[in-house]
Amino acid sequence: MNMNPSVSIIIPTFQRAPFLKYALEALNNQTYRNFEIVVIVKPGGDETLEVLKDYRNLPIKIIMQKEGYVSEAYNLGLREAKGEIIAIMDDDSVPYSDWLEKYVKIYANHKEVGGVSGDTINAEIGEDGRMKEVPEVSHLIERWHNYYYSSLSYNRPLNEMSDFMIFIGKDGLVHTRLVMKKLKQVVPSLLFMGANMSVRKEAIEGLKIDENLVLGFSYEQILAYQIWRRGYKLLYDPNVKVLHVVHSESLGRFFQTPSRAAHRDAEYVLTFFILKPTEREISWSVFVVELTSLIISRALQTRTYGLSIALARIYGLMYGLIVGCAYILSNTFRGRFSIKEALHRFLK
Repeated sequence: MNMNPSVSIIIPTFQRAPFLKYALEALNNQTYRNFEIVVIVKPGGDETLEVLKDYRNLPIKIIMQKEGYVSEAYNLGLREAKGEIIAIMDDDSVPYSDWLEKYVKIYANHKEVGGVSGDTINAEIGEDGRMKEVPEVSHLIERWHNYYYSSLSYNRPLNEMSDFMIFIGKDGLVHTRLVMKKLKQVVPSLLFMGANMSVRKEAIEGLKIDENLVLGFSYEQILAYQIWRRGYKLLYDPNVKVLHVVHSESLGRFFQTPSRAAHRDAEYVLTFFILKPTEREISWSVFVVELTSLIISRALQTRTYGLSIALARIYGLMYGLIVGCAYILSNTFRGRFSIKEALHRFLK
């Protein structure tokens, strides 16, 4: 790769006009300038298109999304992206000014790397309209520990992921290692969050983001798994940073409502059924043990999240199991069961 590669930045957006302008302003201030912005707009009756017009100076391509969810939006963007590097961010992400510059340097210096993700820092918009960091008790990876890794779990990563920070376990689910203090070094890892990640275009040629997942939960790790299986390395670099706005619909807030909590756990379990057909190390027996552990841990979290959230999460785990089993049986007998349709009904 040359030292001045083209970059495509993909941003799916839906009813986030007040936050999108902060994201675009941050891109306007990037130190690295050889980029295009691919914005996938799902019409929502707000002022998104007016905000985009305010940034005509930026090389923006607008794609209108007529139907579907976030996974379909990403795939629309991937088909349009022309850059040698593809960076992905949320419409409520605000990258540091050196965001693209750091991504470009990593790929230029490491030809074997197919994907890199970075740090996301919670932020809020003050009364003066300025962005500021939200103090956190613990690092983001510690916070994710509560979701991805139950306290009762005894799990092991796939053999070649033994040193990964975020990994696929032999139960076919996504896990992250508990990090007791903020990471300062680059480590091997599956991709972390769609709010701040990137891939080498040649590493995803012929791939697409799995459209079974309505909310797109764990799509980052499933895509990373496919890249990794092609022989590319994957990294997490804490020095590549974005601010991520905390608000009522922020994807970083897992338990905003019982329905959202349930749906997230349903999609989390479905990772097993999506990966199992192609990964021999993934085990049904380990999955069943882990699922039982997750159900118990959700029940124990009643005091932390409240009874309604705890029950919703248990319901979500069981719904994901039922949908996944139906999907496996349908494939076995050449049926036409749709995970996406089942999740769509669940979301309603």
